[in-house]
Amino acid sequence: MKTLPGKPIELRRRNKVAQVGYGALSKLPFLPSSHRYNITVCHEKRFVWFRVAKAGTRTIYDLLTKSHVSLDAKHPYGIFYPVRAYQNYFKFAFVRNPWDRLVSCWRNKVVDNNHFDFSTPELTKMREFSNFVDFVSGLNTENCDPHLRLQCRLIDLNQIDYLGRLESMDKDLFEVFRILDIPLMDIERRNVSSDRNPYWYYYDNELVEKVYKIYCRDIQIFGYDYQC
Repeated sequence: MKTLPGKPIELRRRNKVAQVGYGALSKLPFLPSSHRYNITVCHEKRFVWFRVAKAGTRTIYDLLTKSHVSLDAKHPYGIFYPVRAYQNYFKFAFVRNPWDRLVSCWRNKVVDNNHFDFSTPELTKMREFSNFVDFVSGLNTENCDPHLRLQCRLIDLNQIDYLGRLESMDKDLFEVFRILDIPLMDIERRNVSSDRNPYWYYYDNELVEKVYKIYCRDIQIFGYDYQC
């Protein structure tokens, strides 16, 4: 795209023509999103939930199910969605402190289950948290496994209406359900490790810095910092 010489605010003719085409495309009701997302859709209550792995997804899904809400797209992974068709839907997501989220993933997907299909020698090595951090540092966190992917890549941030946090989940969930006019009496947490130490137990200064470099976009976008 270029402007005319000496006319910094006027596009060249072919660019003006292209703008007409872009405008027409932007009005198409079923133009897909530019990225794939893990979303849950409800037409009855008109909402789209961007599911962020390791940020209370099982708890939220169970609460919606127990509230007898009709979920039209229940738990699909990696799909495009028609942005304009859902323009007037309420869109929400929950995020989590990246340092805490990574420990949770490691405990659940490595220590308790070999989710990443490591060989036996690799699994033994990865059960050391510092080695797992080194493994994650070599991944493309834009498109890797959703449990390790950047949270900002799991949410269409240009469309989001409400962003909750795991750290204030009860309060934020009550607010989401209030907006959606869905009764919510009590919140039963799911997939919570009762025997897990606080996330900072697993860190030293070097690991704190490594995880910051891996997830700096999430940390900056969502305003998190390392706290203990």
